[in-house]
Amino acid sequence: LGDAPHFLLKEITEAPQSFAKTLRGKIVERDGVLHADVGAALPGDIAARLAAGTINKVRVIGQGTAAVAGSAMAPLVTELSGGELAADAITATELSGFGLQLDMSDTLAVAVSQSGTTTDTNRTVDLLKARGAAVLAIVNRRSSDLTDKADGVLYTSDGRDVEMSVASTKAFYSQVAAGVLLSCAIAAAAGCPTERRRHELLASLRTVPDALREVLGRRASIAAAAHQLAPPRRYWAVVGNGVNKVAAEEVRIKLSELCYKSISCDVTEDKKHIDLSSEPLILVCAAGLAG
Repeated sequence: LGDAPHFLLKEITEAPQSFAKTLRGKIVERDGVLHADVGAALPGDIAARLAAGTINKVRVIGQGTAAVAGSAMAPLVTELSGGELAADAITATELSGFGLQLDMSDTLAVAVSQSGTTTDTNRTVDLLKARGAAVLAIVNRRSSDLTDKADGVLYTSDGRDVEMSVASTKAFYSQVAAGVLLSCAIAAAAGCPTERRRHELLASLRTVPDALREVLGRRASIAAAAHQLAPPRRYWAVVGNGVNKVAAEEVRIKLSELCYKSISCDVTEDKKHIDLSSEPLILVCAAGLAG
């Protein structure tokens, strides 16, 4: 625990460090341009299949908070590939139940897991590999079951930063970071002409640990807002747009697990079409706004 009163606070305050460890050594500069260098996490044979176009589909899978982190990666792969790669995020159980084909040699699956022992995810990986799919893993635990099954592994943090709290915090942020790195590497391997955009993303990625520390430094004012606004209201909802919807989904999971409440999550615009009186407290996840 260190100096923390409980594990959740410990994991939250360690998030910037875990995020930075995930990036360490994986962003390199060549001729003034930043590139993602994920090493053996993207094996040469898979990179060659991406370059040849024989892999043209990407499926990002996981369960729970890992699936939410995966939903941040899929649209990025689509953007950075210029639409050349058809990328989707789907829970492992939904893919195994309804998305399998007899021949999946045109598919690259990215399995996201904190422990590497999630049964649903690992069983789906077995089914994918049996159908010819290539599998990469984003995982936090070295020598776990998933690392044995995957063709390539990108570790979050140093691969040993086990999270001692049910509501994932630093693991989620690190999984998102790993997803950005892997998206950039996949697009580069496929020969997609989005080098400038990848440079911008990687440059921004390196600023996130300091941004996390800045937010954590506002803990007192955030606590005051929470105490003032949350307890008097029985029903809560979380909303966001685009990638902010990914943040909203993760906030919903955290609140549900920590507060034992059933909480809805939606895109912001849809809140105009329902009875808002049933949800007196709405948290809006928004980034990139001025003023």
